Amino acid sequence: MKENGVDVSGGMIPQIDDVRQLLAENPAVEISAEDLHRMLCFDCADELLPPGAADRIRANGAYNCRGLSMEQLEQVVISLLKPSRVRHVLGCRDAAIALAKKWGADETDAGRAGLLHDITKALDGPLQLTLCRAYGTMLDDFSKENPKTLHALTGALVAQRIFGENQAVVEAVRSHTTGKANMNLLQKIIYVADYMEPNRDFPGVEELRELAFRDIDLALKTGLEMTISMLRLQNREISKESQEALQWLDERMNKTC
Repeated sequence: MKENGVDVSGGMIPQIDDVRQLLAENPAVEISAEDLHRMLCFDCADELLPPGAADRIRANGAYNCRGLSMEQLEQVVISLLKPSRVRHVLGCRDAAIALAKKWGADETDAGRAGLLHDITKALDGPLQLTLCRAYGTMLDDFSKENPKTLHALTGALVAQRIFGENQAVVEAVRSHTTGKANMNLLQKIIYVADYMEPNRDFPGVEELRELAFRDIDLALKTGLEMTISMLRLQNREISKESQEALQWLDERMNKTC
């Protein structure tokens, strides 16, 4: 029996005023299981795990993604995407292969670049920056201020370092968002395929699809102009690479007129 906080046996029951709060440092990082799986696969999860954990995982070879067949690559890519992006990526692969067949590019490279072009798209801005730090990659001011464009750079890094893709595939992934001057055929194909794959739905997409199989340079130019026009309407910064790509295309097309 207790009265006024006193046990009948004579012991005191602590009152709330007697309790002291002690704050303990918790080094835990807030991250979903899906994002941790992605960062482990991309070999950039060291700062997200207890010391030594990432090294033990590497030693087990649990995330070896080199030398995959096209079918194996598709399954791994799907596991790393958000479900809402899977149809787009598979559509981009199919469109890239069709365009490669039409214009004489390597169909295997086109398919692999199509699958990998958005491989890091699921990572948010902070995780994109974490990947860049892990890879020792320096960023320009535009990339720092526009982290949504970083997936092209980080995707290219992952395609090379994690999946062991050849330079043609890596470069196509790298330029698929902003474009660049002096784009080769595969780079043009991936940029255009990303824009007009069968799941895209916006005014003018049907005309762009038709144009892609008639004049790949004009389709690329149209895609760049549409993107730049949209960014201007939204008062958003336009990348230097996109501006240089459009200028290069204008000069190239004027010479052939």
